[in-house]
Amino acid sequence: MKRLSVVSKQIFQTYNLNMKLSVTLIVKNEESNLARLLPQLGFADEVIVADTGSADNTVAVAERHNAKVFFCEWANDFSKARNFAFKHAQGDFVMWLDADDVLPEKTQKTLMGWKNCAHPADFYYMRYRMDGDFPFWFWRERIVKNCPQCRFRGFIHEAIAPFGRVEYLDCEVIHKPTATHQARNLAVYRQAQKEKRRFSLRDKYYFARTLLENDLEKEALPVLRAFAANSRADVADRVEAYKLLARIFAATDPALSLKYLSRSVRLLPPSGEVCCLFGQIYFDAQNWRSACEWYRMALASRSQSGFVNEYYTGFLPNVQLSVCLWKMGDVTSARVFHRAAKSIAPHNAVVLANEAFFK
Repeated sequence: MKRLSVVSKQIFQTYNLNMKLSVTLIVKNEESNLARLLPQLGFADEVIVADTGSADNTVAVAERHNAKVFFCEWANDFSKARNFAFKHAQGDFVMWLDADDVLPEKTQKTLMGWKNCAHPADFYYMRYRMDGDFPFWFWRERIVKNCPQCRFRGFIHEAIAPFGRVEYLDCEVIHKPTATHQARNLAVYRQAQKEKRRFSLRDKYYFARTLLENDLEKEALPVLRAFAANSRADVADRVEAYKLLARIFAATDPALSLKYLSRSVRLLPPSGEVCCLFGQIYFDAQNWRSACEWYRMALASRSQSGFVNEYYTGFLPNVQLSVCLWKMGDVTSARVFHRAAKSIAPHNAVVLANEAFFK
C-alpha cells in the first residue's frame, strides 16, 4: 500500500490538470501588431510583455489587454531580452511569440485543450508558418516547461536547446511581418563582430544567411562552406547550407551545384526544394528525362526537415513537369500537370502564360 501511494503521487504530479501557461513577448513600437495578437491569447493565464524602448502606444495597448509590462534595456541581444521576459513568467509552462505573429482559431482551441490535458512532455514544437503567396513552415520550439533549462541562447536567431521529453503539437503560429529585417540583422552581427563576441556554429550559419540577404555573397561563401562541412553542426542546418551553396553556383557552375546537392542528400533524404534544385540543373541542360524524375520526386516528398515549402512540393514541380513532358512530345501528360499547377495558383503569371500557350 505504501508503494502504491508513492506511485499514485508521482502520477498525479506528472498528469496535473491545472497547469498554468505564460505567454511572453519582446516588443518595440508594436502597437498595431499587439492590438491584433493580444485578443488571440485567451488561453493564456498571463501575458508578459518585455518592452525594449517603444516610442508609440505599445505599452498602453499591452496594458489595455491586461498584459504585464516590464521594461528591458536593449543590448543587441535577443536571447537576453527573451530570457528577461521568461524570468517574469509564473506559469508551469512558457510560450514565446513575436508581436507580428498570428494564432489561427484552430491553434487557440488546440492550446486551450492542451492546457486541460495531461502534460507528459517538457518541450513542445509547433509549426511556424511564414505568410506569403506560397507559404513555407518549419518546426519551431514554442512551449517549454518553466525550469532552469528554459533559456534562449544566441544573440540573434535565438533558440532553446531541446530538453526532457519532446513532443509536436498539431497546430501553427503564422508569422505576418510588417517590415523586413535584413539590414537590422546585419547591424546586430556587425556590432557583435566589433565587440569580438564568440560566434557559435549556429551563429555562423545565420550570419552567412544574413550576408546573402544583404547581397554580400563574397563574404558569405567561406562562412557557408565551412559550416556545411562541419560534422558538429546541426544536420538540418548543414543541409540548408548546402542548398544555399547549390543555388549560388547553379547558373555559373552546375557541376559544383550538383556536388553540393549530392552532399546534402547524404545527410538527409531530399526535400521538395532539393529535388527541384536537382531538377532545375537537368532542366537547364535540356535533359528532360532526368529533370522529370527529380520533379516527380519533389511531388512525392514528405520531408519535414528544415524549411517545408509547398511551392516546391506542388506548384513548381507541376509547372516544370508540364514543360518537360511537352518538350518530350507527351502533350497529353503536359496538360495534366499544367491543370494541376493551375488548381494551386490559378492567377499566377506562369500559369496564365501556359494556359494561353496550351490553347
